[in-house]
Amino acid sequence: RLERLQRVVTKLQMESGICEEQLNQADALLQADVRLLAAGKAPQKAAEVERDLDKADAMIRLLFNDVQSLKDGRHPQGEQMYRRVYRLHERLVSIRTEYNLRLKSGAPVTAVTTVSLASGQRRPEPDEAPLRYLQDLLAWVEENQRRVAAAEWGADLPTVETHLGAHRGLHRAIEEFRAKVERARADEVRPPGCWGTPVLGADEVSPHPPVSPQNSSKSRLRHLESLHGFVSAATKELLWLSEREEEEVAFDWSHHNPAMAAKKESYS
Repeated sequence: RLERLQRVVTKLQMESGICEEQLNQADALLQADVRLLAAGKAPQKAAEVERDLDKADAMIRLLFNDVQSLKDGRHPQGEQMYRRVYRLHERLVSIRTEYNLRLKSGAPVTAVTTVSLASGQRRPEPDEAPLRYLQDLLAWVEENQRRVAAAEWGADLPTVETHLGAHRGLHRAIEEFRAKVERARADEVRPPGCWGTPVLGADEVSPHPPVSPQNSSKSRLRHLESLHGFVSAATKELLWLSEREEEEVAFDWSHHNPAMAAKKESYS
């Protein structure tokens, strides 16, 4: 049993290193595209970034399963391996959040601007800046509202922990989004002379979308934490039952066993 668990530890160490390289590559490609966006150019590596993130996501799910087998076997390195995989998962969430916020929302606007300039159309006026920024904000809100609504819950402890860790990262990003909303609100109430003619009416520029992901995110986080507490407790009980079952199966139930009297007393 110890040899089998040690093989799991070796596998975890090797595959977590591969996963870290995958995340490094995704982050490097993402930052290259962010620099292109800042220079007014269309991103080039969005599909590769998403593919690398999906690969890392699938790998981390398998790593969590291996970690759980170490915990179930009470291996001394179980907690250490769990922290290692959890850090990888937090980094995955961080990179994916930046990808959704900066690349997914920024790419369409930049692409439209590039095409317009290439076809000889006018350069966007300063009046359009608040509108473009607001469109980016609303696209980000809609994307993350969909993510919260469609997210899964998990059917066992490793998957629940995975979803909980992922949502904590997303929830932090949603909470940090407030600063951008405040900036949009400041643009909305800014005197018209600052931007020229008003871009939108006050009812159109409202930084509060009809459905806010913040309340949905808080609710999901609360339910995930409650689910995690229940599944953790249930898993401990199932492990206890499994241990008792192993004892019963291995017990010598013949009448010649001198421990039978004590067994009867235990059952009574």
